Amino acid sequence: MAEGQIISKALGALLDIMTSDKVKEAQCIEAARAIIEYEAPPEVFDLTYDYLMGVAQGEEQDTGLKLEALKLIRKVEAKRVVPGTAKAVDTVAAQALGRKVAMAKRRLGLVRDGRWPAERGWGEDLGEVRGMGVEEEGIAERLEAARENTRTRRLRIS
Repeated sequence: MAEGQIISKALGALLDIMTSDKVKEAQCIEAARAIIEYEAPPEVFDLTYDYLMGVAQGEEQDTGLKLEALKLIRKVEAKRVVPGTAKAVDTVAAQALGRKVAMAKRRLGLVRDGRWPAERGWGEDLGEVRGMGVEEEGIAERLEAARENTRTRRLRIS
């Protein structure tokens, strides 16, 4: 270890257990698990990794212990794949947001075609609008603020 680096008493005790020749190998692997699954100084981590590789590569080593050592090694070698979490969706709010987006697209099309301000009822024939889920918070509020800003500017111009 780097000179002057202090490790906790618990980490020192785990290292003593892991490196002891008087402790059963299964218990040494449990000590290694406690070290490798949490933050440790690089030197301690490297020592633990080397110990686990030694167990995994030991020809006369029990297959169950090899497997435990290899699982711990894989845990630190590879990024763990975590399945996504399900999120509840407010379908009424999602449909309302979907309708606002559809109206905004229609309005942009009318402006682009030079037919804005449109005649009365320009957004009534949209039909069924599918719901829309948005990850980013506040997008509906920003959309509404942009619409209000456009209305305000239009009133000032008129």
